[in-house]
Amino acid sequence: MNDKAKPGTPAPPPVKPSDWAALGTDVLRLPDRKLLQIYRLLEQVGDKPEISDAFEAMRPRLTTLRPPRRPALSRLFFLPAEDMLDDALHYTRRLNRICRATLSPCWTAVKEHIPAAVQQEVQREMAGIDYRDGAAIAVICEPLWQAGVEALAKVMAECQNNLKYKLNLFGRDDDVQRQLDTLRQILAVAFRVEKLKAALPPRPIIDLAESHVEIIRNNLIELGKEEAALTQPLLLVLASRMQRPGELLRMLGEVRLGGTAAEKETLTKEMSGYVVGNLLRQTTDFDRENPGVTGDVSSLAAAAERLTDGLNSVNDTVQGLRDKEITSKVKNARAEIAQFVLKNICADVDKGLTEALFSHEGLPSDEEVKKAEQFAMALRRSSKLAGPLGIQREVAAKITEARTQVVNNTLATLRNAPRNRDGSMGPEGQRQMFNGLRMVEILAGSDEAERLFRDWKSQFR
Repeated sequence: MNDKAKPGTPAPPPVKPSDWAALGTDVLRLPDRKLLQIYRLLEQVGDKPEISDAFEAMRPRLTTLRPPRRPALSRLFFLPAEDMLDDALHYTRRLNRICRATLSPCWTAVKEHIPAAVQQEVQREMAGIDYRDGAAIAVICEPLWQAGVEALAKVMAECQNNLKYKLNLFGRDDDVQRQLDTLRQILAVAFRVEKLKAALPPRPIIDLAESHVEIIRNNLIELGKEEAALTQPLLLVLASRMQRPGELLRMLGEVRLGGTAAEKETLTKEMSGYVVGNLLRQTTDFDRENPGVTGDVSSLAAAAERLTDGLNSVNDTVQGLRDKEITSKVKNARAEIAQFVLKNICADVDKGLTEALFSHEGLPSDEEVKKAEQFAMALRRSSKLAGPLGIQREVAAKITEARTQVVNNTLATLRNAPRNRDGSMGPEGQRQMFNGLRMVEILAGSDEAERLFRDWKSQFR
């Protein structure tokens, strides 16, 4: 059917703003599926004032349904490097990371060198796909990223030759050229990066299935045949997504890349330096963001576990390199994590536990008991990290101290708790005993809790 109007046929009347508002009102009565279809159609029209009424009327239901939003072209451009981004407060120089403050001026400069036809085609094709389909995005955006490599090279050259141009864009950040070069290298392999991200588990990647390992190996081998250096930006992104990046370093040691053995050894050293430096950066970030255990102590313990797990994963590779600088970085990172655990988890955790259970009259609330359990669990989790971090003595002493305080406070509470008429322990005392035994079980194990239970039942019949 030909949609074009025949000669002499009057054109349909233009859509009035009131019609868009009426549409927005009508769609509120539609099922969710239909509403989302209309939302996608309106989104393809673009950001035009005349449809704002429709979007405004739909907003309450859209807030509930949360449909994926169309990513801006700038977001798509930087998508392959999203795992390398840090905000200005946590950005670490000379670590192949990219400061988020660099992105906006970078896009302002780069888009002037990317053909308008490429930008328009990407936007047109993106309107027809599910924005959560990473593999489809990789195919659609590949021309944008390829053009971006050349555009970035031009911007970098202009920054190098024209100080005023650089200052107007980025200010006096003398590290910006390094950031732009990291971005350029990632964009050069962006298609592979996004296809891999779509095929692998979401970050942080804890475990890789054999099929995932095979996919990574094949990509490394194929890139290595082109040029060994092309594997580095891919490895940088993958290492930033993995909880145990040492597995990636082992994988790198097993595959045969193009180039000489010396080139591969250099690549392995550089990647090991990045992985260790990135872990060290994260320990510093957590220490700045969480000066004490006043926050969520469970989250702090989980962070310490993740960082220790990451460090343990690189041990074999680092020892094999016999590189004094990297070995020193590992030692420093381990010391930083150990200090983080001692200061932010162990320091006052016994005090927090005691206050949650025993600092008020009567029984603690369920919320207070839960808080006490979190303190006890965090301390117990720290004991599992103590060996790799070399802080066994300090953590063991803190566990003993916390257990002793729980036992003494529970005994004092049981002595003063109301009794039944027959002299046996009343409901309040039984509840306090249960709370105390639960903490002892977490801190010292079920055998110790069972022993105390028998003693207390005998003592407070």
